[in-house]
Amino acid sequence: MSMTPVLSARQERIIEILRATPSITTVELAQRLAVSGETVRRDLQTMADDGIVQKFHGGVSLHRDVQESPFQLRLRSNVAAKRRLARQVSALLPDGASIVLDNSSTACFIAEALTERRGLTVATPSLEVARALAQSGDRHTVMLPGGTLRSSDMTLAGANALRFATQLHPDYLIVSVASLSARGGCLDFDPFEVEFKQAVHPHAGTVIVVADASKFEAPGLITSLPWSNVQLLVTDQPLPPELGRATAGVRTVLAQDGQETTG
Repeated sequence: MSMTPVLSARQERIIEILRATPSITTVELAQRLAVSGETVRRDLQTMADDGIVQKFHGGVSLHRDVQESPFQLRLRSNVAAKRRLARQVSALLPDGASIVLDNSSTACFIAEALTERRGLTVATPSLEVARALAQSGDRHTVMLPGGTLRSSDMTLAGANALRFATQLHPDYLIVSVASLSARGGCLDFDPFEVEFKQAVHPHAGTVIVVADASKFEAPGLITSLPWSNVQLLVTDQPLPPELGRATAGVRTVLAQDGQETTG
């Protein structure tokens, strides 16, 4: 029985990039990650040994098995940090609230934390998030859109899902992102995930972004939410100075080793 690989934050980002860009050269990948070619090659060798990526003529792509379920790998990375953040988010939400959760792996941990709560109405495009919430039986009302199932991460995507998103008026929109950027705001790679967030946020009471410190100035391609659209940031380390200045109008809550502080 093979051991489950534990991914570093950078390896998780490599998977996110490869999910959005099915094949890429090692040089391009190093540029995207702002690290040396040697560092990327070392990461890729480890990931190839673990059967996560396959290398070819100077380039790399996700291994076929992983292409079918990259989401499962994201559920296995940075688990302790994501659980801590999820507990903090659960503590911030009042009973009876209406919530939209995105299709991130962090949202799955939040859904698990919410199984202890009662009377929430949760809308999500993610079957994985819905399944996690279903563990609490009928404590919560869970709403899913129609749409086309994206098997790689069990997300209901496409035009129907976006139409559903525009009709939602939740008390809270809770999302994770690929990058927290001082200049770009909240960045993602996947166009559907960007559009889903942008469709919900104008009608949401409070927008909460949940991301651990590995997302500080990480690579990202598209602005999903500018900082002016975010009310609350839940993270696990103090923000670097430039990011702190960019998020001056955002309430920041730190969940650190069981100690929760508000900045």
